[in-house]
Amino acid sequence: MIKKNFETEIRVDNIRLPLNHFVQETLANMMIGFLKTLKNAGEEAPTSIEIRIKKLQKQVEVDAHTYP
Repeated sequence: MIKKNFETEIRVDNIRLPLNHFVQETLANMMIGFLKTLKNAGEEAPTSIEIRIKKLQKQVEVDAHTYP
């Protein structure tokens, strides 16, 4: 029996992709681990994480060390 700690969802162009339990847990744990390295992300594990990625119509150059 597998223990499930997270409900993880990926949508591409508003279509929900099917994810098995292993992929759901792996993605959730990766994101929580990543967030722990960021400033101002908090000490405790979040109850939810939302990430949106939108392709720009035109590529732009940015300073990698400057925050928007």
